[in-house]
Amino acid sequence: MSDRAQTFENAPMADLLGILLRQMRRPLTTHGWHMTDTEAVRIAQERVENGKLADAELVKAIIEAVKESQDVLTKMGLTFEQSLDADMNTIGGWTSTAEFLELANEKSNAELRITVGAALALVFGERQFVASLLYLAGGDYGDETVIARRVLSFASGVAPDAANWLALVRQWVAG
Repeated sequence: MSDRAQTFENAPMADLLGILLRQMRRPLTTHGWHMTDTEAVRIAQERVENGKLADAELVKAIIEAVKESQDVLTKMGLTFEQSLDADMNTIGGWTSTAEFLELANEKSNAELRITVGAALALVFGERQFVASLLYLAGGDYGDETVIARRVLSFASGVAPDAANWLALVRQWVAG
C-alpha cells in the first residue's frame, strides 16, 4: 500500500473528507461553488461530528463535476469502470509521446475526480454514483479503492473490518 493510501486508510474521517473537498476545489469552482481550504475543513468536520449534510449547491456542483469527468471518459469511448481497467494502448487516439501523456493525464484526472466526487456525493446524501464506489471497493485500484471503502463504511455504518464487508455494504445499498 502506498504512503498516500496508508494516509487515506488511517486518517480520521473528518480529515479524509477535508482532503477530498480540497482536492475538488478547482473543479467545484467551475460549477459555481467556491470555498477556501478552511471552509472545506469546516464542512468536513460538521458532517462527521454533527451529521450535517452539505449545502445543496455544493452537492449540485459535486454532481456536475462528476458528470463532466464521466463525459471526458465517454469521449474516449469508456465508462468509468472500463477506464479503470483500460491501458492506454486500448484507448488509442494518440500518435506522439506528448499526445499519449496528455491523454493519459486526462484519463487519470477524470478517474480521480469521479472517485472523489462520488465519495463526497455519497457522504453528503447523494447516492447516484454508489455503483462506481462499489466497483472500486470490490477491486484493487490503490488510493481510489481505499477512498471508496472508507466512505462506503462511513455512509452505511458497516464496520470496515466486518466479515463479508462488501456483501453487507451491497445489502445496505439495495436498501
